[in-house]
Amino acid sequence: MLRKLKRLYINFLLFRKAFINYPFRRFNFIEIFLIWLSQKISRSQFLIISGILVGLSAGLAGVFLKIYVHYIQSFLNNSIPFEVRIFVYAILPLIGITLTTLIVKYLFKSDEEKELSFVLKDISQNQSRVKSNKMYSQIIQSGITVGFGGSVGLETPIAVTGSAIGSNYALRYRLGFKERTLLLASGAAAGIAAAFNAPIAGVMFAFEILLTGLVFTDFIPLVIAAICGSLLSTIILNEEVLFNLQAREIFNHTNVIYFIILGVLTGLYARYFLVVGQKVHHFFNGFKKNKFLLKALIGGSLLSLLCVLFPPLYGEGYLHIKTLHQGNVDLLIHESLFRYFESSNAIVILFLVCAILLKAFATSITLSAGGNGGNFAPSLVAGGFLGFLFGYVLEWMGFGDVPTTNLMLVGMAGVMSGAMYAPLTAIFLIAEVSSGYDLFVPLMIVSVIAYAINRFFSPINPVYLELAEKGEIFTTQQDQNILAHISLKECMNTNTCIINTNNSMDEVLQLFRKSDQNTIAVIDNHQQFFGVINRVQLRPYLLGKIAIEDTSIMDLAINPPFVVGHDDSVMQVTKMFDEADVWQLPLLNENRNFEGFISRSKILTNYRSLLKDYSE
Repeated sequence: MLRKLKRLYINFLLFRKAFINYPFRRFNFIEIFLIWLSQKISRSQFLIISGILVGLSAGLAGVFLKIYVHYIQSFLNNSIPFEVRIFVYAILPLIGITLTTLIVKYLFKSDEEKELSFVLKDISQNQSRVKSNKMYSQIIQSGITVGFGGSVGLETPIAVTGSAIGSNYALRYRLGFKERTLLLASGAAAGIAAAFNAPIAGVMFAFEILLTGLVFTDFIPLVIAAICGSLLSTIILNEEVLFNLQAREIFNHTNVIYFIILGVLTGLYARYFLVVGQKVHHFFNGFKKNKFLLKALIGGSLLSLLCVLFPPLYGEGYLHIKTLHQGNVDLLIHESLFRYFESSNAIVILFLVCAILLKAFATSITLSAGGNGGNFAPSLVAGGFLGFLFGYVLEWMGFGDVPTTNLMLVGMAGVMSGAMYAPLTAIFLIAEVSSGYDLFVPLMIVSVIAYAINRFFSPINPVYLELAEKGEIFTTQQDQNILAHISLKECMNTNTCIINTNNSMDEVLQLFRKSDQNTIAVIDNHQQFFGVINRVQLRPYLLGKIAIEDTSIMDLAINPPFVVGHDDSVMQVTKMFDEADVWQLPLLNENRNFEGFISRSKILTNYRSLLKDYSE
């Protein structure tokens, strides 16, 4: 009895210690319990529990957003006559983008960070700390944008929301960088899994997009979070909301040539999609910051016009993909202005070609003009249309036994693989949403070809290329990822020696004799950098072989092979050291004032320290 009381008392003390020593002061009972539990169980056990909680939270957020937008768009598509709906298409996208822009500007104080690029930057530059308002801001903004007809998808905002939930959960319970990054990715995986009821695709998404360049041995919480998100999706969402495409043809190996051609087509289209996105983004970036409302009005007006001409560009587009999947292409024609033309194969082909080409513009305009969303759904929809068009043209040309449904499904994976640089995510996503595991061979053929074509044009997704070149996000290059965590200040030599051009050579020699430094900086009367003097140059003078009277400091000072600026990354400085084969380089400010020497040995020391942390 005494032993049991003693054990209870010890547990009480541990519970009290865990609570009192915590930096946060406002808790509910569940949080207090979790804090105590984290002290009682192992790290891996607590991460599993955390994966469940993060997965359920992120999955619930994703399910809520999907339901909210689905019923808005279903109401517009099913309850309103076409003649009235055209006016809706002409007004709502403009209202949606404008309203989203105003909310971003005044409710979230110019918080313009969208898509996944800022999450990748937070992982690399901010120790996986995502702003807490991202747990709800993306839902509000993307719900309005897509609900009112923005030609983007909800999956990226869902993934961002899940990332924020995982990151802030980890911060709340004082977990380290690795655990925080793992739960951040777990939240995103759960969100994607909930959006499609596709847990494997959610896990692949986390590994291919968010965890690039990072190595984890403990990924069980990630899998568990994706399962939780998928279960919530199965329980709450019905077939109308879920993106399920069950009907398909049996794969016939004699049709492989069709899929090879489709792989090339989807790869080239994905490149077109990305280039259009960059061009449109550059155009809208030309607006001054105080012209944000004008930018929204112009972008919203252009999007409304596109939606009037081609209704499949309105919203996510999944409903139109389901229509095509059921073989009702004539229904799409009938629900557009093309209904006033005589129905023919040429009209169908023209309609599909225009919808496919303009989808890239509609998506880019939505995002660049102020809307919130992602490229997940647009790439799938465009790929589905492209695959269906390819099959339709083959049938029109007289080819027999064309697997049009399979081409449509596999085309979705191809464009997504090329546009997002995520072939595994694309393969498993389509396999899961269509239960088409027998399509793995064509899915792999098309996805790999599309991915390879886009890698040929750019090794890194152009969306993230600028950030990757600056070293602000992780890439597959492990060395660059580690160096991105090191700042120039951490690599400065604290024992820097400086001398003025007016000093005598005798003072230079005395300075070298008293110092263990091999290089000193020379500055002029205006405190600007003049050059460097190293010990090798002074050796004849130190040994008395050359008289100091014959030389001045200005004659002896030399220009270093490189100078470092504050805008240079440690990765760039490392390349300078390798090329120059020296151990110190001067750091100058914008006015060419000398601030100190960057030490190569300190970079190596910091690198080894971080490499050890990554390996543990």
